[in-house]
Amino acid sequence: MQKLEKKVILITGSTRGFGYSIAEELLKSGARVIITGRSQGAIESAINALQALGQVRGELCDVTDESQVHQLAKSVVKNEGQIDIWINNAGYSSAAGRILDMDPQEGLEMFQANSLGTMYGSQAAYKNNAKMLVNIFGAGSNGKASSPMGLYAASKAWAASFTRTMAKEMKEGEMQIVGFNPGMMMTDMLKRPTVVGEAGKEMMRNYGFVLRFLAGKPEDAAAKLVKVLIKAKTPFVEYRVMKPWTPFRGLIRVLWGNITKTGERPEFEIDFKDKYE
Repeated sequence: MQKLEKKVILITGSTRGFGYSIAEELLKSGARVIITGRSQGAIESAINALQALGQVRGELCDVTDESQVHQLAKSVVKNEGQIDIWINNAGYSSAAGRILDMDPQEGLEMFQANSLGTMYGSQAAYKNNAKMLVNIFGAGSNGKASSPMGLYAASKAWAASFTRTMAKEMKEGEMQIVGFNPGMMMTDMLKRPTVVGEAGKEMMRNYGFVLRFLAGKPEDAAAKLVKVLIKAKTPFVEYRVMKPWTPFRGLIRVLWGNITKTGERPEFEIDFKDKYE
């Protein structure tokens, strides 16, 4: 863990969910962590919960606003002296359902957060001499279709392509880049999904089983990310938590839980709405 001790690490979108779990793991590793969010109240609440683990402070930032992202970078350099690692985590998942049933406005907002937010953060990190950049991938980053989360997958496919291209264009000795895909995690994003249209309802018919089958804990994925940051030596590293054998292990876990009556059934609440007309 010494590689991360005293390192200045900024995590966008880190007052809850996966970003918060990353902050926890980095603080345990001795890093100096800056969390960000769009609400001062959420930032203060997260800091109150995290400060016992180490040195942490917060900054307001909406990653869809380019000027705010660059101001964030300047503020961190001014207060901390440098940025060692910048983690582009901020983003959100769209409603589930058939992609042609979605409201285009939601597509625009998702692209601004998940795609352009990644671009703004990457540029800000590079211009302020960050030593390492981490972009969080997701469903769609493998280039394959991803129903029923089509809009989200499209935004993450863009982010993944952007990251790979950026890494290819980076000169030797410049900013090190990590593309990290944490897989499905039991965060609010999955616990409170919105489902659009009748086709969406049908797609989500086995949602509870899918969560039991594939969704992991955000703290486990965060711990894996910290290990990647410690071990990374090449200019570009791409890591996926979900391996080819992960579905098989998930199925065995669910079957064993059913047999022994010990399997946990995830709690979730679905909000249904009509398709876009």
